[in-house]
Amino acid sequence: MNGNDCTKASAQSCGECIQVGEKCGWCTLEAFLKQGESKSTRCDEIEALIKKGCPDKSIENPRGTVSINQNKPVTNRKKDVAEKLKPDQITQIQPQKLTLDLRAGEPQKFSLKFKRAEDYPIDLYYLMDLSFSMKDDLENVKNLGTDLMREMQTITSDFRIGFGSFVEKTVMPYISTTPAKLLNPCTSDQNCTSPFSYKNVLSLTADGQKFNSLVSRQHISGNLDSPEGGFDAIMQVAVCGDQIGWRNVTRLLVFSTDAGFHFAGDGKLGGIVLPNDGKCHLTDNMYTMSHYYDYPSIAHLVQKLSDNNIQTIFAVTEEFQPVYKELKNLIPKSAVGTLSANSSNVIKLIIDAYNSLSSEVILENTKLPEGVSISYVSHCKNGVSETGDNGRKCSNISIGDEVRAICRFLYSPLFVWVFVHFCYANYHLNMIYFQKNILHGSCVQCRAFGTGELKDKCDQECQYFNLKMVDNKEDLPQPNSQAYLTHCKERDANDCWFFFTYATKNDTAEVYVVKDPECPAGPDIIPIVAGLVAGIVLIGLALLLIWKLLMIIHDRREFAKFEKEKMNAKWDAQENPIYKSPINKFQNPSYGRKGGAL
Repeated sequence: MNGNDCTKASAQSCGECIQVGEKCGWCTLEAFLKQGESKSTRCDEIEALIKKGCPDKSIENPRGTVSINQNKPVTNRKKDVAEKLKPDQITQIQPQKLTLDLRAGEPQKFSLKFKRAEDYPIDLYYLMDLSFSMKDDLENVKNLGTDLMREMQTITSDFRIGFGSFVEKTVMPYISTTPAKLLNPCTSDQNCTSPFSYKNVLSLTADGQKFNSLVSRQHISGNLDSPEGGFDAIMQVAVCGDQIGWRNVTRLLVFSTDAGFHFAGDGKLGGIVLPNDGKCHLTDNMYTMSHYYDYPSIAHLVQKLSDNNIQTIFAVTEEFQPVYKELKNLIPKSAVGTLSANSSNVIKLIIDAYNSLSSEVILENTKLPEGVSISYVSHCKNGVSETGDNGRKCSNISIGDEVRAICRFLYSPLFVWVFVHFCYANYHLNMIYFQKNILHGSCVQCRAFGTGELKDKCDQECQYFNLKMVDNKEDLPQPNSQAYLTHCKERDANDCWFFFTYATKNDTAEVYVVKDPECPAGPDIIPIVAGLVAGIVLIGLALLLIWKLLMIIHDRREFAKFEKEKMNAKWDAQENPIYKSPINKFQNPSYGRKGGAL
């Protein structure tokens, strides 16, 4: 008897039953069971339970629901005629809060509306590199406050601007730590300020004149190496919300530099090994832990910028455009603009980058609970509809434009949600992607070979695909033979690789598995032992021969030296110059004179 998915699951409780699928119900009437029937018989499709005699009111069959908790309409107003609203009074997305009760296998849909509000507030923080090469740029930025305020009035009447600066970590080898260079890191004829890591010069303010005044008092500093410590500064701007003064509005961070950047790991050059902790460390508006924590990684910056809804505009010179364009690809909601040699085009750059960032709407979701998947369908301008990854976004959105999106949630406890998989050659390792769910390699292993971590639960958890066995890898379907085909491989507990492919057909997964796994051949012990012994003996003999050869060479050198000294001797060969005779003769001088006198 084949049965259906509900009966195949052999559910022993109501909870297990309703998680099998949306068609399954549980008969709460215990007397429903006939003699000899197992408890799992109470789990079946609704129509089957009714036919078997279970009353409709005794069938537990909960359905999923979507409840809208907050549904303020999107804001409709014109900048010139509407009353001024606080940021929390402006609504751009509707609804704002929902509660979903998800039944396994039963998708739930809801619609979202987004309208780009006119006169939406903007906070812009200008973060500038103050190393010596940016000296001429600083002169042009000194009037940026009032000029940018005037230009931004065409976009919003609620605009605030702030300013911060950075140079480098205050340790060697990034700066010179000699006393004189710590006071003035530039040449003697230049008046530069002491080096620093990051300084919050001006928190966000609506006073453009104050911006000009404070920026005019800033002085260039200096460092030794070309890359700058801008990542330290970006991290502090992102996480020090209270000190910077970020509001819950559009947040723009303009990062201006003419050099590259240090990132995680570079701090080891200065003896800094502790990873950046991603916390605020501003004392008197100065970053005080640059000598203690390493630079943040790119991934760490992405996380903090995303958590705080900050959109980054990289205003960099032409020379470093390729570097920062690659960085832009790694940081969502960021843009890159070409900064002129003296920053004279900075206002146009900011306006263009803002228009580019604000013209695209992207729906993003945080990490979903296990077993939950989500898909999007967008209805953009001019009747354009997109699905899949493109269903997340609408482009070319202008002020006042309204777009809609349909979100579809699906809960399936038999699937595992995963975002990343590893690849070896043209095979994907461990997990394979099937529509909006994930097909686990362990299920393929238990279905095909009866092994693996799911072998005891294979019948309950791994019946969601059709399995076909093939003799070898050449018999696996090829990419042009079926739609959505993916080649995969996975290693089992015996260190063997088994190969399989999957394809989708009518929303059903078909898996083809090579019946014989590829196992590594066991090591041949005899050659290994023989080689090891021979190697030890040969190395010993070689060392002895080398020692003997060195001794022979040493003896020959000593003998040659002796022969040479012997040939150069300057004494008679019959007489030893070292020998001293033991006989000494002495003569008494008065002995001869006495004999003559007599």
